[in-house]
Amino acid sequence: MPKKHVLFLVPDGVGIKNYLYSDIIKHLKNNCKITIWSPLPKDAFENVVQLHNIKFGYKHLQFKPENFRTRLYREATTYARLVHNSKLMKNDTIMTNWRRPNYSVKVKLLYRLAELLGKLISNNYQKILKFESKSRNNISKSLIQKYIKDLELLEPTSIFITHQRVPGLMPICLAAKTLNIRTYTAIFSWDNLSKARLAVKTDNYLVWSEWMQDEMKAYYPEIPQSNVLLVGTPQFEFYLDKSRIIERSEFASKYQLNVNKTWICFSGDDMTTSPHDQLFLDHVLDSLNRMKDNIQVIFRRCPVDFSDRYDEVLKKHKDVVVSINPIWNAQAQTGWEGFFPMYDDIDMQVNLVRHCALVINLGSTMAHDFTTHGKPCLYLNYNPSKESEWSTKIIYNFQHFRSMAGLDAVGWINSKSDIDTVVSMVLKNPNSVAKDKKIWMEKVVLHPLDQSSKNIAKTIE
Repeated sequence: MPKKHVLFLVPDGVGIKNYLYSDIIKHLKNNCKITIWSPLPKDAFENVVQLHNIKFGYKHLQFKPENFRTRLYREATTYARLVHNSKLMKNDTIMTNWRRPNYSVKVKLLYRLAELLGKLISNNYQKILKFESKSRNNISKSLIQKYIKDLELLEPTSIFITHQRVPGLMPICLAAKTLNIRTYTAIFSWDNLSKARLAVKTDNYLVWSEWMQDEMKAYYPEIPQSNVLLVGTPQFEFYLDKSRIIERSEFASKYQLNVNKTWICFSGDDMTTSPHDQLFLDHVLDSLNRMKDNIQVIFRRCPVDFSDRYDEVLKKHKDVVVSINPIWNAQAQTGWEGFFPMYDDIDMQVNLVRHCALVINLGSTMAHDFTTHGKPCLYLNYNPSKESEWSTKIIYNFQHFRSMAGLDAVGWINSKSDIDTVVSMVLKNPNSVAKDKKIWMEKVVLHPLDQSSKNIAKTIE
C-alpha cells in the first residue's frame, strides 16, 4: 500500500512553532510522505528537518493579490459577520476587530464600500453566505487551474493548513476540492472565531476545545458539527516535557540573571493589542524597584514587536529588569507572516515559565502557558494613558474572555498603586489569586494536554 502524503500549508512562523516543532510530524513520518508549501523561505524549516530527522518536499508560495471583486465581497462579508456576531453575542467589542487600511485611495474606497455592503446584508445570514460565495466565485480561474496542476503532480492525500486567516490559501482549497483532496485547517487561536477571520473554506476545522466547538456552531451554523473536530492544540505540550527543563543556575548563567532573586516575567503584547505596553512595563518596574534586592523582572517582548518603544524604559530600570528576546528570525516583511521561530525559543520559553514565580501582562494567552506549571498570571486592568480610543475595559470585554465568567482565573492589577501590593501578596501566597486557573484552561484547551499532537496527526492522516 503506497504511503499517504500530507501537504502542510504554513502561512507564517507561528505554524512552525505550534505544529511543526510539536510531535505531529513524529506521529506522521513513518506512515506519511510530507510536503510543505509556505511563503517563508526553505531555511525557515531547517530546525524541523533536524528535529524530526526527515526529508520533505518544499514549494515557495507567492500569494497573488486578490482581484477587486473577490476582496470586496470578502471584506463586506467580514464586516457583515462582525455586525451579526456583535448582535448575536450582545458584545459591541467584536466590532473593534474591523480596521480600515489606509495605504492607498483605492483600498480606502474598497473598505468604505465593503462597510456599506456589509451593513446592508448583516441582518440576513443567507445574504452573508451568498456574498461569501460571490467572493470565492470571483477568484481567478487560471490561478485555481494552476494549483490544480500543482496538486495533480504532487498527489497529496490530505492538506493541513496551520491556520485559517490567510485569504491567499483559498484558491488552493478550491483546487483541492476539485480533485477531492481532503482539507483541514486549524483555528489559529481561542479568540479568532468571533472576529470573522475564517478566510478559508475547508472540509474540516480543528479546534482547541468544546468552548470553540460551541462558538463555531454559533458563528458558522452552516458548517456541520461533524466537520468541527475537537483535537486540542499542541502549543502547550512543550511545557510537559521534563527533558526541556534546565537547572535554575544554568538558566541564570545563560541569560545573566541573579540566581538568588525571585524572578517575575512581564510578557509584552503586540502594538495593536497594547499600544501603551511600554508604559505598563515602566509602571511595573517603577513599582517593584523597592523590592529589587529580592526580585528581578524578566521582560519577554512579543515576537513580532522589535520596535524601540521599550528601550528607554529598559535603560531607566536596568537595575531591576533583564530583557530576554524571543529567538525568532525576522524576514523582510513585517507582522506575524514575516517572522519564524528558532527551535531554541521553545526551550527558553519553557524554562521561563518553569523558573518565574508569576507572569504579568495585558490579557495574554501566556496566562495559560504559566498555568501548565501551576503559576498565576496577573492581568493589568487600568489605563496607563489618557488616550480615549483605547481602554482595558474594551480589552477585557472581548468575547473570548467570557470563558472566564464566574472563575477566579487570574489576579487583577487595577491601578499602578496596586502593583507592588498585589505582587507581594502573590509572592507570599501564590494561591491567593487565580484559584480557578486550571479550570479556566480546561475550558479553553482540551485536556489531557499531551494528546493534542497525536489527535491532530491521526485526524489529518
